[in-house]
Amino acid sequence: MRRHTYDAAERFILSREFFGMKLGLQNITEFLDSIGTPQKNYPTVHIAGTNGKGSTAAMIDSVLRSAGYKSGLFTSPHLVSFRERMKVDGERISKAEIARFVDRHRKTLVKKNSRFLNS
Repeated sequence: MRRHTYDAAERFILSREFFGMKLGLQNITEFLDSIGTPQKNYPTVHIAGTNGKGSTAAMIDSVLRSAGYKSGLFTSPHLVSFRERMKVDGERISKAEIARFVDRHRKTLVKKNSRFLNS
């Protein structure tokens, strides 16, 4: 298995954005199905709408942590550091975890004519 540095993993992830925004959930649903639907292993709050999603998510995260729950938070885009998009219990995800994610899933994401990247 290839071992990515954090910098290489971040470049790879951000390079996927070159393909542009894809409306709908088909691409992410197919990717999650291909890796075993991990999102079904825990309760989730999905926030949708036009304005205020980041603030709403941060408030819900704070309330849940104050109540003793373990929380994960994803927001996008980032302002300064890519890692600020993902937090677990209020702490940014580690550089090592981002590199491990890319190591585990890069092959799936770069398949020629990948259905996750081209729709």
